[in-house]
Amino acid sequence: MCGILAIVSTDPPQIRYAEDQIRAMIHRGPDAQGTWSNESVFLGSCRLSIIDLAGGNQPIFNENRSRCIVYNGELYNFHELRDQLRARHHRFATETDTEVVLHAFEEWGVECLKRFNGMFAFAIWDDTKKSLFVARDRIGEKPLYYYEGNDQIVFASEIKSIVADPTIPRNLNPRGLANFLAFGHAVAPETMYRDILKLLPGHYLTVQNGRIDIHQYWDVGDEPPVSCGSEDECAGAILALLDDSVKRRMIADVPVGAFLSGGVDSSAIVALMTRHATGPVKTFSLGFTVGGGYNELPDARRVAAHFETDHHELLVDHLDLVETLQKLVYQYDEPFGDAANFPVYLLSEFARRHVKVVLAGEGGDELFGGYRRYVADSKAEQYQRFPRLLTERLIPAVVGTIPRIRRLKRIVRILPMVDPAVRYASWLEVFTREMREDLLLPAIKGQIAGYDPQWPYPHYYHRVWNGKTQDHLNRVMYVDLKTWLSDVFMEKVDKATMAFSLEGRLPFLDHRMVELAFQIPGQYKIRGTSTKRILKRAVKGLLPPEVLRKPKHGFAVPTDQWFRGALKDFLFETLMDNRTRNRGLFDHNYVERLYNLHKEGREVHDTALWLLLNLELWMRQYLDPHRTSI
Repeated sequence: MCGILAIVSTDPPQIRYAEDQIRAMIHRGPDAQGTWSNESVFLGSCRLSIIDLAGGNQPIFNENRSRCIVYNGELYNFHELRDQLRARHHRFATETDTEVVLHAFEEWGVECLKRFNGMFAFAIWDDTKKSLFVARDRIGEKPLYYYEGNDQIVFASEIKSIVADPTIPRNLNPRGLANFLAFGHAVAPETMYRDILKLLPGHYLTVQNGRIDIHQYWDVGDEPPVSCGSEDECAGAILALLDDSVKRRMIADVPVGAFLSGGVDSSAIVALMTRHATGPVKTFSLGFTVGGGYNELPDARRVAAHFETDHHELLVDHLDLVETLQKLVYQYDEPFGDAANFPVYLLSEFARRHVKVVLAGEGGDELFGGYRRYVADSKAEQYQRFPRLLTERLIPAVVGTIPRIRRLKRIVRILPMVDPAVRYASWLEVFTREMREDLLLPAIKGQIAGYDPQWPYPHYYHRVWNGKTQDHLNRVMYVDLKTWLSDVFMEKVDKATMAFSLEGRLPFLDHRMVELAFQIPGQYKIRGTSTKRILKRAVKGLLPPEVLRKPKHGFAVPTDQWFRGALKDFLFETLMDNRTRNRGLFDHNYVERLYNLHKEGREVHDTALWLLLNLELWMRQYLDPHRTSI
């Protein structure tokens, strides 16, 4: 695992700040640093050594030094590919997957991407063609950002590396702001920076003669369809694939462990790890009790005891919230609205004391139907059969008089929506269209006039693959795969783990598992209010019965309580001081009204306030010291 940097220019690349750019992401790879450049390109890497600890420093060249690679990621089938390449007379100087990627590109060109099983972002310079080839893995586990301007094109694993060059402007992207207010995260390819973009998952690009060409090389449905027939057959296919995925992700020359919450996903991974480990699996769990937080320790402890793991627990009962929040703002490069990054960050720091690689359960909900919003949305058609007077006026009027019941208010607002894509986007919105209209000042509204942050939802929802459309549940889960999963969960895991030089691996997101999941009918995944049915069926022979019965809940970060208690004053002082008001973005009478309604307990606006707080702290860290314009 690494941080990578590539700079391309028609003139000698501007590398006077390259050392600063690599240093900005040294947490991603503290074990070794390397650079190479010529008259057209600069390549740099900071390496976290996982495979071939002594011999894998980057950049790495082919035999005649005509091609050179910097690489971030892990290729889980590199042994098989290396054998194939050796049979084709390729010679290897290291035992790394990095060198396999380079030779695979030499042998198969762009088609090599379809042979890879792994997570990656890499750049290969071809000195004969004077071109750069850049690619990102299918699901988007590893990030890659780029900037074009000032007669150069800069690629990096983190935005902070790009903007460590002070000649690169730091301007707020109005559309990025609209995306963030709507959903609490950037919506790729946009970022919060006007001139910095993110390469989409499953895409590659080439740079030649100063021109960027972007292409998609993979999407769900591109592989031959997998038919698993009955529920039992599908469950068997899931278990076999998950077992193989876990086994592959345990390959490392350093200690490997697992995050364990005691839920179905992480418990299944730990169960399968015990099949392949030579000793007790190291597991890590978090109790987060600051301000009334979330404690997963009892559930995780029971699972750890069942599988006799080498279990490690972290109970966080005291924390400097402001200091930790400032650290998170720095690590994430962009304002980030999912407060669950708090516990993931703390757990990553804890696990890194014992291991260098962890397996985690992200992806199970998006592939097999684990969210309550999937269940709620499935009731829309039934709800819309009631008289409109009841659903659009009387019920909302009654519910609106009851304080604080945020979830019920959201349900009665969203279920009457007829367009399924718009309705699904609305489940995830923080600031609705009407709220954004009240929040934003005219100048900034003018800059985003006609732009709809909801655009990805109909775009992905109505996609057709293999000549057919999917059922409604698989469609909304596909939307999540393309938006929520890649823009939120992948960012959350990558930035939190890599902040402490810890590699996170996600067995559920093996692309073969993703392909299989979208061949399974939605009715196998959710029936009534029962979620993840097919996954639970697949792993029921592995897990104690109480794990399968455990209700779904993620990290419940107590921002509601914090904003009425420990962070109340900090929140007010940050959002209401002159520095914030003078930005010219928001109507601060409206912001103050949100704050007062929440503080007084009349309404629940902690998520909206969390977004505004993160945004302001991000601008203070990343924009203000280098202010150009808004």
